[in-house]
Amino acid sequence: MMKFALRNNLKYPLELLIFSFLRDLDNILIDYFFNFDSLIYMSLMFLGEFFFGLIIYLYQTHFLNKNKGLKVNTYKSIILIRNKENLAIDSKTKIIFLVFIAGFFDFVQFMMSLYTPQFLYISGSLISRLAGFLTVFNALFYYYVLKLPIFKHQYISLIIIGICLILVIITEFIFQEINIFLSYGQFSMVFLLNFLLQFCNSMLDSVEKYLFEYNHLNSYLCLLLEGLFGFILSFIHGLFHSPFEEIIEFKKINSTSEFTILIFLLILYLALSGLKNAFRVATTKIYSPMTTTFVEYILNPFYLIYYFCSDNDFITNGNKNYAYFFINLIISLIISFFGFVFNEFIILFCCELEIDTHSQIVRRSIKEEEILNLSEINIDEEE
Repeated sequence: MMKFALRNNLKYPLELLIFSFLRDLDNILIDYFFNFDSLIYMSLMFLGEFFFGLIIYLYQTHFLNKNKGLKVNTYKSIILIRNKENLAIDSKTKIIFLVFIAGFFDFVQFMMSLYTPQFLYISGSLISRLAGFLTVFNALFYYYVLKLPIFKHQYISLIIIGICLILVIITEFIFQEINIFLSYGQFSMVFLLNFLLQFCNSMLDSVEKYLFEYNHLNSYLCLLLEGLFGFILSFIHGLFHSPFEEIIEFKKINSTSEFTILIFLLILYLALSGLKNAFRVATTKIYSPMTTTFVEYILNPFYLIYYFCSDNDFITNGNKNYAYFFINLIISLIISFFGFVFNEFIILFCCELEIDTHSQIVRRSIKEEEILNLSEINIDEEE
């Protein structure tokens, strides 16, 4: 009825998951020990994208191909079977514009992720619990804009994930305390900002997939340009609100050792951001935007347990609400499970949901090839 399916290049989403978790852990440590919150995170993330994109791109173009002695016709790191003149690609101006748009959406979604949690009296895990909308939005762009196929097992998974997300919203309205500190208008604004956040994130992934799929743009060249454009936007934003104000203030009121540890953790954040985004674009290129965003909520059940045990989350009338927590924990488990099904890491052998999965298509093609070879042998023997 069900089996796990290991696919080629699984290391890319796995590394993305690891570095995403490590960056979250680094962020948690900074917040736990220093209660430090600053726009410097945005600049560090874009610098990480730029430097790691540049390093890997230079390694690919100047060392990897040279050491392997490749003499095949290549175009932007893609091995071709046709000349690049025969490829229907966009103009360089349009490609650069699309990369800028991707960097802009990256900038906007990061800004929203910083400001949305600042609403008081809302659940700290709400944004992560609604991350399943990333798969829904990405799937819509994937099918209607990029004109790429969505199969039956993915369609069913989207429906179930969508139903679960609606249940998350319903539970929030049931258990969330609406009072003079948090009005229905502010509560609705949180959901609106979250949807915009997920939309911008999906636009980023979809534009990148378009550039990789139809313009054969090197994913790491795209990443370094996104990092450059994003850093320019964050620099312009910093002219109005300097990201270094919080660091200067922190240095004034804390010891030298604490300041040194903070700087180390921030540098680590830069490195982990670069590595995370390097594997993010690689996963989007090899798999799909839905696989990339699946990493954003695959660990949600563990995060919810952490929030419930150590943070002031799932609180009603000043007390921990076990019903509130367990309902959302079960919903997050279901969303994560069908995220596995959608991305074909788990295959369900019922209702013909396995027919269009990658592993079953490969299996059928191998069988057909074996049958064809066998028939050719029989014909040769008869002759």
